[in-house]
Amino acid sequence: MEIKLVGLGILSLFFIMTIPAYAEVTEFSIEKSFYTIEERIVFVGITDETNTMINVIMTNPNGKDSYFVGAMSNSEGIFETMPKNVNDFFSSIGTYEFTAFTIQKDDGISIFLEFDGNKVLTESIPLLQLNPIPNKIIEVEKTILFYASITDESLMEKYDGRDPQYSLENAPVDATIDSNTGKFIWTPSKSFGSFEDVIYNFDIIVIANNQEDRENVSITVKKAFDEPVVEPVVEPVVEPVVEPVVEPVVESTIASFVDQSKDPQSYVDRYNNEESYKEWFDDNYSQYSSIYEAVGLEEPEFGICGPGTLLNPDGVCSVVVEESEEKEAGGCLIATAAYGSELAPQVQMLREIRDNQLMNTESGSAFMGGFNELYYSFSPTIADLERESPIFKEVVKAGLTPMLSTLSIMESAETESEVLGLGLSVIALNLGMYIGLPIIGVIAIVKRK
Repeated sequence: MEIKLVGLGILSLFFIMTIPAYAEVTEFSIEKSFYTIEERIVFVGITDETNTMINVIMTNPNGKDSYFVGAMSNSEGIFETMPKNVNDFFSSIGTYEFTAFTIQKDDGISIFLEFDGNKVLTESIPLLQLNPIPNKIIEVEKTILFYASITDESLMEKYDGRDPQYSLENAPVDATIDSNTGKFIWTPSKSFGSFEDVIYNFDIIVIANNQEDRENVSITVKKAFDEPVVEPVVEPVVEPVVEPVVEPVVESTIASFVDQSKDPQSYVDRYNNEESYKEWFDDNYSQYSSIYEAVGLEEPEFGICGPGTLLNPDGVCSVVVEESEEKEAGGCLIATAAYGSELAPQVQMLREIRDNQLMNTESGSAFMGGFNELYYSFSPTIADLERESPIFKEVVKAGLTPMLSTLSIMESAETESEVLGLGLSVIALNLGMYIGLPIIGVIAIVKRK
């Protein structure tokens, strides 16, 4: 038995050394069209590199991720997973998502399977498409409201909890759309109007079940203002003073075109948003240093913000709110910091080996007790360094890859003897990779000198 375990460990080490760094899954499916609850399901696929470790993650109808199975591609890049009992994993009726990948889940390929309580089969996904949205015309300070919708409403009924999500791209800043219902609302302020009609083009985007569609929308804001009339400048007539000297009357410095019953900020907004209005003011009222002086407003100071504030694009300083860094409670701190989340498949694999194999045996529980005392004495410091230094984080991630591959051997351990035997093999492999190989390299270099 021990000879077999050592042989398996050496074979695993050989595959680890030959695994390419950035292989990708190019094809992924189940082996046949459907499986009954009494059968064992098998996934097959192809990678663009040979001898590659593949991970398969399952997302149940409630949106919870769990590690499903691993596999190794052969010399032709083809892989096949170990059979898994259908009734062990498919408990709730609904749609299950399976993603196959090598390093990052986001770079993998996903398929959807339907479970009706008796069998599992490949899901038929309807095409996601938005209904056409006609062009709209609106006046300033009037509200426009309409709903974006998809052509096949069965998408919303079929995938409970994963309804299509709506969003806007290049839309006016104060236009909104409800991400779930597609309800669009916009009330264009006076700053969106001009001396002629203004057309605003933007996209409404819908995303559902790895599909995306977009519809271009055109909204015309009707003419809001008349072209201003340039008043001629009349030179005052100086009359000879016969009467005693009278204190001069201080004339207002506000420009003649300003209607003082209106908000002076509206003139500033037009100056900043309308190029033709800006040119008209600059050509005819050059005696003013700025539009602020002409309308009687104090010009704001830009570019200077106090401690704890940030200068916004509109020149206004706002308070910077620092979010407190959440501390991870327990778990593998170094791996979580390296892969960015406790839901990362590598971290979940470590957690499952700990809970399903080690903690279910006396020898495994004893090992974890001593290991935790040593591990948590230094792991918080290393995890903090990873968060502070992206380069150090990548170095740690590269260093963890061989160890994670060797630990996958433990997934097949069920009995006390298997946990003990495979555990010793894994420890020996890691000592050989992380300590033995560097020592042999140093000795070889010394001998050459």
